[in-house]
Amino acid sequence: MTNSIHRVAAGLAAVTVLAVALTGCGGGASSADKDAASGDVASLVTPSAPVSATPAGGAANGRPQLRLDMTDEEEERLWGTYNICLHDNGVKLNDGRSQPGPVGDGTGLSLDQSGEPKAAYVACANKLPLQPPELDPEKNPNYVSQWNDYVQCLRGRGMKIHSLPDGSGWTYDDGVADPAGGLEGPALATVERECTMEIFGAQK
Repeated sequence: MTNSIHRVAAGLAAVTVLAVALTGCGGGASSADKDAASGDVASLVTPSAPVSATPAGGAANGRPQLRLDMTDEEEERLWGTYNICLHDNGVKLNDGRSQPGPVGDGTGLSLDQSGEPKAAYVACANKLPLQPPELDPEKNPNYVSQWNDYVQCLRGRGMKIHSLPDGSGWTYDDGVADPAGGLEGPALATVERECTMEIFGAQK
């Protein structure tokens, strides 16, 4: 079985593309972790109980701030706004993967991942959602220990996984018949959300 690598939280690709675009313009970008531009990756954190009082749009640099207590719909709306901005500024659709019909709120958009045109990513930089502070190693002093606890939480749910060396995600153990423990798709997303709330949502 080919190892599958799961990155923390659900915009790494989008942020990487943004970083490339901004680098070309003399700027920079901090890392986050969601395939934002494609809209293909489900949110890792869509909990049911409030944990953070940070407002959705209250980031100091103008970027919307994701929270652990956001619903799927709230988070998807923010990513959709970012996707629409990219599309409106020239980023092409990923043919065959976007949902048919009008662009609408952007939640069905799957965008080209080439990073072109760079000007689109610069123009939309202030709409790129920031990950919850709890999931940002630079803002959460307990991140490393909590990440390790998070991986152990998933293992406790039956998954045979181990953390990547840099703590950016996890991958399945080798030589295991069913490393996912029978968890796939929505079931896997649910377990990931539960463990996110249990570990990163805890007051430590």
